[in-house]
Amino acid sequence: MANQRTSTPSAAAARVYPDVACLETRLGPLAWRSSGCGPSIVFFAGALANGELWHDVVAALEDRYRCITIDLPLGAHPWPLLPDADRSAASLARQLLDCLELLELDDATVVANDTAGGLLLLSLASGHPALGRVGRLVLTNCENYDQFPPDKLKKAVAAARAHPRLARALLRLQLWLGHRSATVRRRGLAALSARGLDDDRAAAISGPAWRDPRVAGDLVAALAGERPQLLIDAAEAIPQFDRPVLVIWGDACEFFPMAGAQRLASDFPRSTLIAVPGAKTWVPVDNPAAVAEAIAGFGPTPGPDPIGKQERQ
Repeated sequence: MANQRTSTPSAAAARVYPDVACLETRLGPLAWRSSGCGPSIVFFAGALANGELWHDVVAALEDRYRCITIDLPLGAHPWPLLPDADRSAASLARQLLDCLELLELDDATVVANDTAGGLLLLSLASGHPALGRVGRLVLTNCENYDQFPPDKLKKAVAAARAHPRLARALLRLQLWLGHRSATVRRRGLAALSARGLDDDRAAAISGPAWRDPRVAGDLVAALAGERPQLLIDAAEAIPQFDRPVLVIWGDACEFFPMAGAQRLASDFPRSTLIAVPGAKTWVPVDNPAAVAEAIAGFGPTPGPDPIGKQERQ
């Protein structure tokens, strides 16, 4: 779907990111992709991840569903936000819901991982009118309650808050080293994924931030805005959320233990918890078949499709 808020990337951007469309938001442009026909499933990835995180899950679902991936401004997005954009956690949480409104989606199944999951939980207390467009939630390993940021990243986030320019430079250096050395790249991904990524997907995810310091700066600003009390306060909205929720959690995650998943499943009144053995934070990479099967069993039943699969936008 396209409307006055979507546009075609510039010729230069299209050469680097040939498969994406541009969604114009109040904070700046976001990249999005759409494939398949049927009920809408919208996928959001977290820090230093984009639609490539969901590639294999989308491939398994797009014969029955319209699958949309949207790249939030969390370090793997192709275009920086506007210079004066509000990069606070509350603003980014509202931007996530803005996307549903801009794309005119209704009864959408919204799927989130990592930082995006924390922003989605924060958005539940925002009063945003687009909450009415959400039909179901799917939360995979993500920030929750006082894990905003997770314990293992609290010192790094504090450093990003105190020294943003230094944090941006160190982030870009780390990503550049990962591009130069497969060993460095695998070591960096090992905490997130038991399976790892092939070179092309790794480059698609890490490339934007080391190519453009403004993209890296967007991530640093987003991380600096994370504070545990924000999600603790927003958690009061969880018991009031009356639509179905599916929690899919890799049980080998080093950042978000199963205890958080169990608490989420307990607090949402209409929830189901599925543990994925051996998977880490990037559960859609580690076991895409399990994630796709769980979503297909949870989502709305697709109707007959007389047109056939849409071309990827």
